[in-house]
Amino acid sequence: MNVKQTLKLLAPYIAVGVFWCGFSNAWLAILAYHGQILFWSRRSLSDMRWPDRKRIMLLALPAVLAGPLFYFILPYIAREDLSVWLADHHLSRLSLLAMIPYFGIIHPFLEQLHWAELRKHIQVSHPVFAGYHIVVLYSLLNIPGLILCFVVFTTVSSIWYRMTKRTDSLAAPLVSHILADLGLILAAWLKV
Repeated sequence: MNVKQTLKLLAPYIAVGVFWCGFSNAWLAILAYHGQILFWSRRSLSDMRWPDRKRIMLLALPAVLAGPLFYFILPYIAREDLSVWLADHHLSRLSLLAMIPYFGIIHPFLEQLHWAELRKHIQVSHPVFAGYHIVVLYSLLNIPGLILCFVVFTTVSSIWYRMTKRTDSLAAPLVSHILADLGLILAAWLKV
């Protein structure tokens, strides 16, 4: 693993460490993360071809369950009230509404561009991807919830890698990621 790959792996940790943990600001954290992704991104968008739309949709469809599962399981794994936790990170119900399209569409697109190359060349990228999410969720979830999320995010990262290999495209992981993130952010919005 070279220095560039290491810095790319650390990109979300830097953004989350400084802006989520340090300044408790969700918008600054996600914008800092995306700024780093754009800085490191030298890829063309050629991986966004849609070789077989029906197959891509079938592969991505299970991600629709992310939002409803989060909605129903959160009371059992949360150690902090979601509304308080979001407010602590400068996300009111109104600003969360603005976050829905950003987190649900732009974030998955940028994150797939960033992690696809890392997943291809660095085996440890799956738990590293999961780990930064745990840093974000640490103050919201109890220990069993954090363990569950770590396993889910590591598994999902691995599945997205396999989808990319299987379809020779980022389209399936992107659609899957959009469906999951839109579901999660909508579930959070409905809870607050």
